Amino acid sequence: MKFPKLKTILMSSIAAVAFAAAACGGGGGNGPNPPAISVSLSPAPPTSITAGATASLTAVVSNDSSNGGVTWSVTCGSSSCGTFTPATTASGTATTYTAPANVPTGGTVNVVASSVTDGTATATASITIAAPAGVSVSFAATPPAALTINNTFPLTAVVAGDSKNAGVTWSVNCGSSACGTFNPTTTASNAATTYTAPAAIPTGNTVKVVATSVSDTTKSASATITIVGPALADGTYIYNGSGEDSNGVLYYAGAFTVLNGAVTGGEHDYIDQANAGSDTITATGSSVTTQPEGSVQIILNTGDANFGDSGAFTLRGAKVSAARMQLTEFDDFATATGTLDLQTGKAAPTGGYAFQISGLDGDTNGPYPLGIGGVLVINGTTINTTNSVFDYNDSGTLGQGQTFASGTVTAPDSFGRIQISLTPSGSSGAPQFGMIGYIIGTNRIQFVEVANDGINGTLGGTAFGQGANTGTFTTGNVTGNVYVFSAIGDDGGGLTIAGGLSLNSGGTVQGNVTFSDLNTNGSQNVTGSWTVDATGRVTVSNITPTPTGTPLAFQFYLDGNGNGTELGIDTSQVSAGTAYAQTSGNINPGNYAIGAFGFFVDSTVANQLDPWSAAGPLTITGTSLNGFTDYNASGTLTNNATLTGTIDAANGQVAINGLDIHNTNPDSYGFYPVDGGRTLLIEFDGNQLGIAFLETVTP
Repeated sequence: MKFPKLKTILMSSIAAVAFAAAACGGGGGNGPNPPAISVSLSPAPPTSITAGATASLTAVVSNDSSNGGVTWSVTCGSSSCGTFTPATTASGTATTYTAPANVPTGGTVNVVASSVTDGTATATASITIAAPAGVSVSFAATPPAALTINNTFPLTAVVAGDSKNAGVTWSVNCGSSACGTFNPTTTASNAATTYTAPAAIPTGNTVKVVATSVSDTTKSASATITIVGPALADGTYIYNGSGEDSNGVLYYAGAFTVLNGAVTGGEHDYIDQANAGSDTITATGSSVTTQPEGSVQIILNTGDANFGDSGAFTLRGAKVSAARMQLTEFDDFATATGTLDLQTGKAAPTGGYAFQISGLDGDTNGPYPLGIGGVLVINGTTINTTNSVFDYNDSGTLGQGQTFASGTVTAPDSFGRIQISLTPSGSSGAPQFGMIGYIIGTNRIQFVEVANDGINGTLGGTAFGQGANTGTFTTGNVTGNVYVFSAIGDDGGGLTIAGGLSLNSGGTVQGNVTFSDLNTNGSQNVTGSWTVDATGRVTVSNITPTPTGTPLAFQFYLDGNGNGTELGIDTSQVSAGTAYAQTSGNINPGNYAIGAFGFFVDSTVANQLDPWSAAGPLTITGTSLNGFTDYNASGTLTNNATLTGTIDAANGQVAINGLDIHNTNPDSYGFYPVDGGRTLLIEFDGNQLGIAFLETVTP
């Protein structure tokens, strides 16, 4: 044979096939049928598992000569019924079943193991899906009560009792289609997400944010947040501050523009006892936001290494209206108070301006307290020297009724910033000095002294525009009016002073003055005399009796519209502040904004006074006063500090708790109402020095 080996192989194969056919009953034989394939679950699956939990399942396949194993599947009353890993296993090999994250409709799932070889051979089991036991969800910190449109806020949920540590999903709903967004939408327990408020106030003004447990969707935490408009409407705002930083006395003023809730730029001038600067406010690093408790926070970035924290400083404000706030600086750079006003115009100033600037002179043996006040009449870019007048008090060295030899005023820039340069007449004994001004409108300018002028001091102040009243004042304009004033200054031991003086016919004065330093304090009913000249400059003299026994004298500079400035002009005290014509002697119930400033005795340094400042909202109901402030005690910051008090209208006093870091008992303040909506307060208990201004909140 030619292929003996191949023939042997073929014959063997034929014989094997014939044997296999006979063994299986083929070939027309009458042998028994083989047993059917069957599937069983062994060990028995659990009857119940927790949503999101896992279980090991094993199927045994019998009579499958091909050993095809099983495929796994699951059904339930919901779209999500769980998963298998792997989805196909050999007989006797386990798969891992992961239950759905949420309890399905009906509460059960049916798991099925189907033979790969014979799909009709299956084993099934019903498993109850149980909610995780003891799961709870809460917020790590209370979400804000209010949030500005487009503003962001971090939210953190804490999940307890979740053995799977699956965390939460975040959702939000409101009365509109756009309610805000989360990034990310799922977080682990105690991990923050960032919520971004909607771009527009939703229907109903609120949104409901919800953190829902992934393991148990029946467990969640929710909070309602009021969505408010921008903290400041579009426009340019003028701000000012006076107080102290680590170099000593500090004054600043500036302007910034808001567009769509964001700071777009501005200008800033400041002067303290070591540094001065004229800076640009940048959009980067600047912001305006509404705080969770409702106050407004303003961060302005000047980039000046000598101001703020590498150029950025923080203000907190209590709204008087959409166009005005009481401010306190709220950082560790400085302690200062001031105001913020919407700029109503930036046209070049014209006519008379009743002004005052005060602070410290540049005497190398001092510095000493210095105050300057007067009336400037501006004609274009020059000062009308014939009709302008000023007074000064340089630590008891007095100059009254002085004139200017010359003066110039620059044109306003795009933010309403001007510079006024003044040269007093030689007979005045006063040096040349200058002021940087920020125009609020035709009725108001905020001032900071020009650095390195002839005074070389540290001064700041304000001016009120007289408009059509310029040069027209007579005794008839003033007689019978009560002027309420308050001021901060020095008499060798710090000083706050306030009063209400009636300018009577015949040139007589009567009223009440509260005088407070850390040695002597108290209120006195006083008398004196007064005169007025055509500029609106009122001289008030021989005010007696006083707590010190020394007669007091003041200059008031009026705008004819109920506003004015004040300068202490006697040898015992230098004080400067604002004055207002009184139209009501009452403190009325309602919502107010408070701005307050003062000094407390440093407990670690002998004879040192440290500044404090505060601003916040309060409500007066009957004889009760309640609210809170953002409180700065020489760089020690207290957010949302409780403010309480009681009003004794019969004696003109208010007991206030919350404005004294060293005294838990109420401090005593005298009050001087201006018009029922504004009231001046002065502390007179000797615990510390304090002065405050209340303004009624208007929509």
